[in-house]
Amino acid sequence: MAMRRLARLTEDQELKEKLARCNFRTVKDVLSLSPLQIMSALQLSSEECEALLDRLYALCVPKYQSAFTLSQEEEKFSLSLGSNQLDAMLHGGLHAGTVIEFAGPAGVGKTQWCLHTAVRAVLSGESSGRNTSVIYIDTETAFRAERIVEIICKRYPESEPRISEYLSKIFLYQPSTISNLSQILETLEVTAVEKDAGLLIVDSIASLARKEMMAGSSQANIARVNQLASWAARLKSIAQQLNICVVVTNQVTSRFLDKEPMITGEGNEDEAETSVSTGAKEHMYSTHITPALGNTWTHCVNTRLILQYDGSNSRQLIIAKSPVAPFAAFTYIIGAGGIEIKESMTIYSYTGADPGLHKIQVQRGVVL
Repeated sequence: MAMRRLARLTEDQELKEKLARCNFRTVKDVLSLSPLQIMSALQLSSEECEALLDRLYALCVPKYQSAFTLSQEEEKFSLSLGSNQLDAMLHGGLHAGTVIEFAGPAGVGKTQWCLHTAVRAVLSGESSGRNTSVIYIDTETAFRAERIVEIICKRYPESEPRISEYLSKIFLYQPSTISNLSQILETLEVTAVEKDAGLLIVDSIASLARKEMMAGSSQANIARVNQLASWAARLKSIAQQLNICVVVTNQVTSRFLDKEPMITGEGNEDEAETSVSTGAKEHMYSTHITPALGNTWTHCVNTRLILQYDGSNSRQLIIAKSPVAPFAAFTYIIGAGGIEIKESMTIYSYTGADPGLHKIQVQRGVVL
């Protein structure tokens, strides 16, 4: 709340100019000062200063609402993914006001899911009454307008005459550095309001962070964590304040888990493990695939959807984290018409001895 842009909070042009001259951009910039400092900087009377502070403090206090109102809003403001079963599992699809992550290895279809949701948003907006514009931040230069055209023509041929109109509702950014991305996110709230956006896509959030801020020294790790925390706070603020859906993609990495030492030769040969010899005993390490960027990023995501390979032509989408859905897997394929979700699913339960690690075994042995 404290990171809200001041430019959107007042219609007083004189006050806006004063705030701009003092380089006050967010609510936090003002509230971090004493009343006397605010009066001096903005040349306000004590009454004007008190009125301004009352308004800013009110913005920082979350407003309450009933559970019934919340349920009605979730039902009204959600984006369908095109599958009745998947939408039902997620209680309507992707909900406005939340951050949804698609994580998976290279080539599994993360960008295709982004294009799929973008098309669904611009086509479904008119019938649902929601904002129909999409802001697309492409950090890997993977966006292709011709792919949007192909999906609409193959999947929704009745909408083909209006393709140019739909394309004009997708606004593309292609930042190449962390600084570029940070600048875009800083001004994105105003842009989203101006463009009447209902969906924000960031493909991918991990690309620039892993390219420019590789893990290494403790200072580098701290800088990376701080940068990710800043982006996460900004995205969550945009989602909640503007009540729009924020979709991000993330890469995956391997994680090694230390296990108890065991006598050499007594291990299970079927387990995918890496061993390090220590003499009479071997110290065992189990490995599994996990989304990148660590715990700081994980905690900011409301819904995590894992993508993985499941055969030569098909792939799997796994609901790995959701406030409303159980762990479940859906099979999908990528065709000329975009994502095609098969109307079948598998629900998994927790396994494993470590209560702090939720594991789901899927056909190819990837453990989440």
